[in-house]
Amino acid sequence: MKLRYLMLLCALPAQAAAACMFTSNMAPFPADTSALVDNARIPAPEIASSSLVRGAGGGATCDALGFVSVQLRWPRGSDYSLDQIGFEYRVVVGEAPEGLFPGTVLASPVSGRRAEHQFIFQDLPPAQQRPLDLVLEVRAVTPDRQRGAPARFVLGR
Repeated sequence: MKLRYLMLLCALPAQAAAACMFTSNMAPFPADTSALVDNARIPAPEIASSSLVRGAGGGATCDALGFVSVQLRWPRGSDYSLDQIGFEYRVVVGEAPEGLFPGTVLASPVSGRRAEHQFIFQDLPPAQQRPLDLVLEVRAVTPDRQRGAPARFVLGR
């Protein structure tokens, strides 16, 4: 009997280690962005693609998570390279799940002129989910507190 309890206790940390470990690929932008100044000469990023995956509501640890992916392409001819800027997201139309888009400027890994932003959110069970129809705006932000022109895109369902 003691052996069974010991085996059960040893199994508990293994279950905790198997918990959902998804993390976003973004980090806070390493610059003071407390007072931004709009600058139309900084181009809007190009939206290459966006996708939304809703939570499945199953029994696994990660089944309650929703995922948003936004792939950006930085326009040629800018005075800034993609690794020198951060991005600010704002919901223009609709209501996003709480915590989906942080109110801060974000940085992410870049590859040439491309970047992908991955957002993770706690979704409702499928029976409680409402359609998610959003119009979003994304803007480039420079280290010297300048905010570029907006790019708008639709994210839904």
